[in-house]
Amino acid sequence: MKIANVVLNDFTRDNRVLKTSIALMEAGHEVTVVALHRNQLPRVEYHPAGFRIERVRIYIPGFRVLAPFKWAELVLRIAWVYRKADAWHCNDAEAFGIGLLAKWLRSSIKLVYDCHEFESERNGKPAWLSKAVRRMETRHIGKAEEVIVVSPSIQAAYESRYTEHGMRRISLVRNVPNARSSNAATQPLRENLGLKADDFVAIYQGALTINRGIETLLAMAPKLNGSRIHLVFMGYGMLEPQVMEAVRQNANVHFQPAVPYEEVLGYTGDADVGLVSVKPVCLSYLYCLPNKLFESIQAGIPVLVNDLPDCVALIERFGIGARVVNDTPEGWYEALAEAESKSPAWKVQAIDGMREAQAALNWENESHGLTAIYERLQLEP
Repeated sequence: MKIANVVLNDFTRDNRVLKTSIALMEAGHEVTVVALHRNQLPRVEYHPAGFRIERVRIYIPGFRVLAPFKWAELVLRIAWVYRKADAWHCNDAEAFGIGLLAKWLRSSIKLVYDCHEFESERNGKPAWLSKAVRRMETRHIGKAEEVIVVSPSIQAAYESRYTEHGMRRISLVRNVPNARSSNAATQPLRENLGLKADDFVAIYQGALTINRGIETLLAMAPKLNGSRIHLVFMGYGMLEPQVMEAVRQNANVHFQPAVPYEEVLGYTGDADVGLVSVKPVCLSYLYCLPNKLFESIQAGIPVLVNDLPDCVALIERFGIGARVVNDTPEGWYEALAEAESKSPAWKVQAIDGMREAQAALNWENESHGLTAIYERLQLEP
């Protein structure tokens, strides 16, 4: 099949879209990633894995008053140019909306709606936009041959909300990383940051943005001074200045700039515990299964998680972490202090569960669900 894998970013850091594209290409499909043209990136290029990347250029000037016209140009350009694809893999609600227009232009297009989050319940979306997404899904979700979600709780919520509105099929494809190819005893994180082998390192990795618990962890930071516990932030985002200020003020807080995707597990595995501190401020976050959780698992380190049902269920199933009951600076400090007091026995005791989790929760396994969807689409008229 000719598949347009549509994503409304510049496709420079979107690992889920990357993994999806590679899996579909390796399954024999002709894949083109349709992204946005920004930052002097090539308009057309081929990824080393073999699929094509086409970034759509918008010609209307970027003045605020012209924003609706820029959006209209983008929608029309993508829908018209890629209407001849056999299938559209629509990443998130905005891409699904454009896919609906493309299907109106050419009814034979098969739409797969890949919801990276609970799309109408996302963090930071204005109320009018959340309502618009829910209205679109209610009216049109039946036009998707398949809906993909990233956690069991989101799957249950979509089934409850949209089955009566014609949703055909729904599949769970979690955002898990590739299996770690090597467990070599390297220490890139500690070497970069000047940390000792016997320091107890807790790592937050990923976007440095609001409602991910970063503010709570930063408020906890002064309690770590003089202890064996060191807090590392690895990533990039809007809260980086606050992180850097905490680094300047606290000897036990450190910042590691984002590293290439293929190096993430090596850096993460150099820590003693991974932190999933997402705030359940919306249903999308309450029901999340973030990739940082799975990356910690593949890296072989236990995880401390907020009271997020799917995250808690997973770590309790395999015995590879603990739930932080009190989501406050004091609560996180107590959880870290308890983990540190049990180290290294805690990590050793989790080895069997960690190996079981690593064998189950990797993209090599998870991608079978994705490719099975397109096998079904090929068989359907």
